[in-house]
Amino acid sequence: MRHCLMMLVTLALVATISAPSLCGEGEEKDFGFKFGGFLKTDLMYDTNRLYPGNYVLYVPAYTGENNNEFFLTARESRLSLDFWWKEEAWTTTAYMELDWQNDNTAAAENKAAPMIRHAYLKFGKCNWTILAGQTSDVISPLVPATANYTVLWDQGNIGYRRAQLRFSTWKQAGEKGKLSFDAALTRNITGNLWDDGDSDDTKGSVEDGADAGMPAVQGRLGFGTKMGEAGKFDLGLSGHFGRETYGTEDDTSIDSWSFNTDLAVVVNSKVGLKGEFFLGENLGQYLGGIGQSLNPVNEALPAMGGWAMLSLTPKPRVTFNIGYGFDDPDEAEWKCPDDAESYVLKDMNSEFFGNVFYNVNKNVQAIFEVAWMKTEYLSRTNDGGDITDATDDFDALRFQLAFKCAIK
Repeated sequence: MRHCLMMLVTLALVATISAPSLCGEGEEKDFGFKFGGFLKTDLMYDTNRLYPGNYVLYVPAYTGENNNEFFLTARESRLSLDFWWKEEAWTTTAYMELDWQNDNTAAAENKAAPMIRHAYLKFGKCNWTILAGQTSDVISPLVPATANYTVLWDQGNIGYRRAQLRFSTWKQAGEKGKLSFDAALTRNITGNLWDDGDSDDTKGSVEDGADAGMPAVQGRLGFGTKMGEAGKFDLGLSGHFGRETYGTEDDTSIDSWSFNTDLAVVVNSKVGLKGEFFLGENLGQYLGGIGQSLNPVNEALPAMGGWAMLSLTPKPRVTFNIGYGFDDPDEAEWKCPDDAESYVLKDMNSEFFGNVFYNVNKNVQAIFEVAWMKTEYLSRTNDGGDITDATDDFDALRFQLAFKCAIK
């Protein structure tokens, strides 16, 4: 294994790297390879308990006192392999990226298992490409600049990574503009909570999304244009539709859908603004609805949310970011069985954050972030049609210091 790693690093150092254009001509190499990634160490102090720990999704409902926490981890570090081939007008690329944020609760913190983030090939020519493999969703493509690994997931930023077959195309719109279109068939990743009749358990043996017999579909239409010498404007509309079925005859189905907008504006080299908004139903697998897809009577749970971030770069080595995100499931659709039991909904999840990214030198970056997070809960009881609600909320501050070194 050690010899293989040494060989891989050696290949990376001697590989010839260039960035060919899809339709361009010139004396470009036929093959290129780059070994990359980064090493990142995070130190985190929380004034209250946060879930799950190394990164944050929400504040759990915990009534104890003195719940401050401290975490130190290097699990967000990444390794990547980036290849490209050029053959006449064709360009083919392949990319794989790993980190160590696998949710392997059986392993100790210092024995984390690798997790595939991206693994895909892409080929095309002129103004179209086809991508096959695992990568980020087509919908809601932007991410805020945060030290927290989860970039406001379950707090207003939806979209994750999954296997897909994607078609992309684009064309010029005037002298400075460009229209783009992406469409993808994706793996319909859901739970398998339903009894499908082939076991004695209450869980089926097949994911409900796969049991639907069809992939999910995603699409995005985008428009971008330059503004002035250093400015840029990008706007996108995107959405998805998926279905999951269960039952001995697949006789029950639940749909998942979303409508999303994304906006990124670069005013100049010092000021930038970006954000997204979403609404939809059954969004747990897309990191919406605070991870909640269905209500207690197994109906799709609606949710809406979004995030926005302002970036300021007063000097080339320093960038300040400030932002806010929220995820708001629809409490009116939190329907409960008539059994006098209480069912708890994470009713609202929000975060304010501010951070500074400082480039210590060409390879090392230091990040300091302060984030305030709040999660609101609704406990609803239906006792013979007599519905009673109880609410509570929990908040916490996280102070996070990170050091990041790029592998180039």
